Amino acid sequence: MEDYNINPFSIGGNNYLISGAASGIGRATSILLSKLGANLILADIDSHGLDETKSNCKKTDLVLVLDLTKPSLIKNAVADKVSGFGKLNGFVHLAGIPYISPLKSISEEKCTEVYTYSAIELAKVFSNKNIFSGQKGSIVFISSIYGLVGSAANVGYAMSKAALHGITKSLAIELAPKKIRVNCIAPGFVNTKMGTGIKSMFDEAHSNTLEKLHPLGLGDADDVASVIVFLLSEAAKWITGTVLSVDGGFTAQ
Repeated sequence: MEDYNINPFSIGGNNYLISGAASGIGRATSILLSKLGANLILADIDSHGLDETKSNCKKTDLVLVLDLTKPSLIKNAVADKVSGFGKLNGFVHLAGIPYISPLKSISEEKCTEVYTYSAIELAKVFSNKNIFSGQKGSIVFISSIYGLVGSAANVGYAMSKAALHGITKSLAIELAPKKIRVNCIAPGFVNTKMGTGIKSMFDEAHSNTLEKLHPLGLGDADDVASVIVFLLSEAAKWITGTVLSVDGGFTAQ
């Protein structure tokens, strides 16, 4: 007899860390996961933004103010929170900053501030037996379509996002024996505070062109958040090492 009470999309009761939880897709993802019953550690350098996100989540969800441009701080900060929270089933790495600059102005310093190495450090910390619960392991990185397609004045940003794709595929193989899946989402242009800030740097004609590049129109943070939940859930238990474009058809052209 079939059990119709089984819901492979359920993530209720699982513990996750969300980096970049203070705004945009990170906030939308945190709120959705919390409403679905997951237990969260909300991490970001923006304490005010974290408090706003936390106000829309469960009272038992925790806040972790953390500068992810300093990977050496991650291990102790996460371990300290997990010790009283419970081991993690996974994490979502959403933290990031835009970096629009022509080639002649690219700097090594700026390129190291886009949170790429922190993705590796988070994975290293999470896969430790003192942090990982040992079951239902899922890591989701957030990159960008600009890790897949070219765009002028985007070399530094594209470099960091393409790096996440390589990290995803390599870690998927390395962590498979530990039953940890690793996937990445490459969103198109999403209506967030950061996205609006980028649009404001260009004229209306450029903004209109950008929107037309998305056959389904520009996305909202919730459009990406729902896919993150899917990848964290057991419904995606046979998916690992994948870079999934969630872009309103941008890369289909």
